[in-house]
Amino acid sequence: MDQAKIVVGISGSAASAAALRWAAAEGRLRGARVRAVYAWEWSGGYHAPYAPLAGRVSREDERRDAAEMAERAVRELGGAHVESAVIEGPPAQVLLNAAAGADLLVLGSDEAAAGPYPMINPVVAACLLRAHCPVVVVLPGMEHERTGMLAKTG
Repeated sequence: MDQAKIVVGISGSAASAAALRWAAAEGRLRGARVRAVYAWEWSGGYHAPYAPLAGRVSREDERRDAAEMAERAVRELGGAHVESAVIEGPPAQVLLNAAAGADLLVLGSDEAAAGPYPMINPVVAACLLRAHCPVVVVLPGMEHERTGMLAKTG
């Protein structure tokens, strides 16, 4: 039997940190591999042609910075069963491709400033509509509901 696979989207935000913590806890409970996916797009094409070259960052530098952020997040919030992956492309497309064949996709979402409902950003909305696996949306500060079970199983 194949090991379960959980994919979690990370971006460096508080919402994605909460999603990574939640996914890591769920991965421990399920005995699943967790893949923390950081989707990035090179910003080099977004500079005005007259913008100074000194302020621009190379594609390699941006990718290295993304990889360092992803590895740091996994090291601080994940566990031995969590691996990071940095994939270039539009975030929704990257996450949907990474979640192909996964048992679960975990995403973070920010709470709305004026109301009880979370803000569903376009990436989360696209994943909710098009993922071929269950999707969990985690809010900042949300704890894993079954964390008490971790002590009982270990």
